[in-house]
This record gives sequence, structure tokens and C-alpha cells, in this order.
Amino acid sequence: MSRILLALTILGAGVGVFHSARQSKIQLRQEASAARLAWLDQTQLVAVAKSDQAALMEHIRELKEALAQPETVAANPLWTVLQANRTGHLPAELKERLLEELGFNWQSSADYIVVSKDTVRELQINAIKDDRFTDTAATVLALTPAERRLVEAAIKRVQTDFNDWAVTHTERTEPKDDVVAQYTLQNDPAMSISNNFYAGLFNALGRERTELIMPSAWNLMNSIGISGEPTTMIVKRHFVGDEQRLEFQQWSPSSTGGPDGLSDHALPRRFLPVFPNGWADVAKREGFELPNAPQGK
Repeated sequence: MSRILLALTILGAGVGVFHSARQSKIQLRQEASAARLAWLDQTQLVAVAKSDQAALMEHIRELKEALAQPETVAANPLWTVLQANRTGHLPAELKERLLEELGFNWQSSADYIVVSKDTVRELQINAIKDDRFTDTAATVLALTPAERRLVEAAIKRVQTDFNDWAVTHTERTEPKDDVVAQYTLQNDPAMSISNNFYAGLFNALGRERTELIMPSAWNLMNSIGISGEPTTMIVKRHFVGDEQRLEFQQWSPSSTGGPDGLSDHALPRRFLPVFPNGWADVAKREGFELPNAPQGK
């Protein structure tokens, strides 16, 4: 009996072990199948991503090729001319068309008109008058109050610099024979006075606007007496009967003036720093009498 029970117990245990092993095998198969299906899904997703990436790269390539190609537009004669010419060199017909397209014409504003910089250059604005910068030039060149102060300071400084320089560079020649007075104002070899003046204008206005007022700047320096060459003034005396007459002559390497009657000429402005009262100071310095109707400055 005991043997039968032992055999049944062993048989039952074997059946349990077999059943457990079979269940484990079935579970492993199911897990392996699920893992394989998941792997297949991931593989398909990777394939789809690679396909999308390839399509995107192709689209980018096509876009780059399209951007590299110049856009085809209808020919515009105005634009063609503008690419090769400055607006000041446009034919009259195209210039009118440009202004029309920009909305600039005589009727577009009651107070303003628009012109090119070339036009302003051709007008040759008289920017400096009576030793000061004009209101008109300041408006046309759009000077700020600060810029105008700098320009007018440069104008005053060039006059002061020349006056100081002329006092120390005017040479007297001793009178001899019919010459009663002779003075020579030497030139400035380094052109330091004019160079400083140009530098002051350039710092205030920049290159373009300085170029626009250069004719006025030259006129100012000429009127002051700044020159690139020495200038000599000579006063000679001669007699007509018992009457003394004085003649004035101005000489420089490039030009000669006179001789003419002294009363017909004011003292050259170049020499005013030395003789601020004009011929009266020259006569007093050299000890001669002026004509009955002397010209002062």
C-alpha cells in the first residue's frame, strides 16, 4: 500500500513539473512572438523615417537649385539704366519717369522739391558770404546747429590763423629812389593754414558736403589773402610839375597789377593784419604823405 502511495505521489509530482514546464515554454513563445512583432514595428518606423528623410533632402536640393536660378522678370529699362549709371546721368525721359515713380515732382509738395546731389553740385552754392555761412547753404546741405557752429568756427579760425601768420611773415624792403614803400608777404610752404581750414570743414561736414562748398572756401581764402605764392606791394612816387603823385603796384609770380594811382586802390586785404588802418598806416610807417583823397582800407 505504501509503495502504491509513493508511486502515485511521484507520478503526481512529475505531472505537475511537466505541466509547469509546458506553461513556461508556452509563455516564452508568446513573449518571443510579441518581441518579434515589436521589432518589426520599429523596423517599419525606421524605414518610414529614412524614406521621409530622403524625400526632405531631395526637396531641399530642389529649393537650393531654384534659389540659385535668377528670377525671370520683365525687362525694366529704368532699372537697367540705374544699374549702370548715376541718376544725374539719366536721360531726361528716364529721369522724369524715376521721379514720377518715386512720387517726386513740382506738385507733390507745396514746400519742398527733391533734386539729385549732382544737381546741387552743378548749382555751385555760394555757401560763404561776408565771412559767414549762409542760411540758404545751411538749409540745402541740411546742417545741424552743431555742424553749423563747427563750420563757422573754422571760418573764424582761418582768418585768425592768417592774421597771426601774416604779421610774422611780412617782410619790409628799405625804400630806395622812387620807391617809398615795399612789403612782401611770403607764402606758406606747408599750406598749413588752408590745410587746417579744409580739415575743420571735413570734420564738420564729411567729404561730400565739404566738396560742395569748396568753391566758396577758395573764394574766402582768396579774399582773406591766403595764397600759395608770395605777394609784393610797391608804392612809388613821381612828380608832375610840383605835384607829387603816388602809384601802387602789386606783384606776384603769377600776376602783376598796376601801376595805378594809389587813390584808386584799397590796401590789399593780405596786408591789413600788418596795416589795419590801410594806407594811412603805411604812410605813417614810411613817412610819406597821402594824396589829397586817399583811399583808406
